Amino acid sequence: MENHNIENIGCSTVFSWDPKDFDQLLKSCDVDDEVAITLKYLPAKNLKILEAGCGIGRVSKYLDGKGFSNLESIEINPAPVAWLNKTFPALKVVQGDLLSMPYPENSFDVVLSYGVVEHFPQGPDQAMEAMFKILKPGGTLIITVPSYNHVRRVTYWLKKIDPRMWGWLRALCGKKKLVVNGKKLGYYIDPQHGKFFEYRFTKRQFERVCTRAGFQIIESNPIAHVDGLLHCFGAPLVTFKNWEFKMSKLGACLNWLFTKIPFFHNHMQACVLKKPE
Repeated sequence: MENHNIENIGCSTVFSWDPKDFDQLLKSCDVDDEVAITLKYLPAKNLKILEAGCGIGRVSKYLDGKGFSNLESIEINPAPVAWLNKTFPALKVVQGDLLSMPYPENSFDVVLSYGVVEHFPQGPDQAMEAMFKILKPGGTLIITVPSYNHVRRVTYWLKKIDPRMWGWLRALCGKKKLVVNGKKLGYYIDPQHGKFFEYRFTKRQFERVCTRAGFQIIESNPIAHVDGLLHCFGAPLVTFKNWEFKMSKLGACLNWLFTKIPFFHNHMQACVLKKPE
């Protein structure tokens, strides 16, 4: 669900959110797959929770409203942090980088990280290790990353053979040569041409990232299928306005069918991970 500006702060690509969208973003938590998974793994309201990379704080505020009062948040972009501190002073939100978080080791029962670690050009490993450190033994990390699903794999290779992208042909036509983002660290880079935005992972690739950081995998599943339908196929199957998806009848039928094939068109992958005791 992208509807915001993008900028670089430190070693990561970050988002610039519009506070005017906050109420709609908060409402979207009711139908958000990652939030539903999170609630399933929060059995007690007194758990010490950190949202690592909270953005404009929609999930943190949502969980606070559900009674999870022992909750802290960290975000690298100072603008939404300043807005959150002014608007919701009871929320514990600090400005900081995931790679140098101001928390002692073994501090939290649960860490949440939605769509964050893919934005580090150096790869997700350092961020994963940092979150591993601040979790208590036996603690849970719930994390989501963009999926390099089956449709995106086909699209990637179609773009590779698209003559409009060939450097020599563009030069012949007097057009600017495109900077190609090849696979780096073995991961697909989006966008394929131009400035780095994010990595997208196959199921096995991100599972290897998780185990390499020391985690045990409890769940690893495709999520955000309607969002994926929008990304992969767009209108008229599905549209996105005011932070809500609207599917046509054909879109709903195709989404139901495509969802039967794991990792066919999902936008994100969700992993529930455990730090060994």
